[in-house]
Amino acid sequence: MIIWLNGPFGVGKMQVATELQRRINGAILYHPDDIGRLLTKQLPQTLQKANFEDYPEWRQWNYQLLKKIATSTQQTIIVPMTISKQQYFDEIVGGLRNDGITVRHFTLVATPEVIAKRLRQRGNLNNVFTLSHLKQVAEQTETPQFAEILDTNEMTIVEIANTLAKQCSVRIKPAITNPVLQGLVQFGTGVRQRFH
Repeated sequence: MIIWLNGPFGVGKMQVATELQRRINGAILYHPDDIGRLLTKQLPQTLQKANFEDYPEWRQWNYQLLKKIATSTQQTIIVPMTISKQQYFDEIVGGLRNDGITVRHFTLVATPEVIAKRLRQRGNLNNVFTLSHLKQVAEQTETPQFAEILDTNEMTIVEIANTLAKQCSVRIKPAITNPVLQGLVQFGTGVRQRFH
């Protein structure tokens, strides 16, 4: 099974994905944005796009790699990545489903205020990139029509992971109940995400 986590910048996709990976035996955390960074690094400036998902190669390569992993292993694959256009969704997720691969796709949503609070807690609210994306979140009034929506405004990372695992009928290990340890795990996720 592939569990695809969609949603706006800062909503907590990576933190939830890391929590799921830690608690699902043998789960794989797959990073589609690594392909985007490769394209950005290799293509001349004149061919570069502002958004990874606009590269046809990004969509095809991620589809092919996910298909290979899903058909060659029995492991749960967790994919934290925004897809905003139906066409792009159809190319990747639709293609995988047409190949007989189970893909559970969720869009995590929260208000801009909640997202700003989460970013502040992660120490990531003062750079231009973050602020520009927060502005985009504030301007977004619709979520993709192809998504299962999960309102995360009143939920912790652990609660979101528990809900997703239940909806996907995936067995999950118990969460870390010590709030200090859980905070350290989430802090470590934030640090890794910043330098990934």
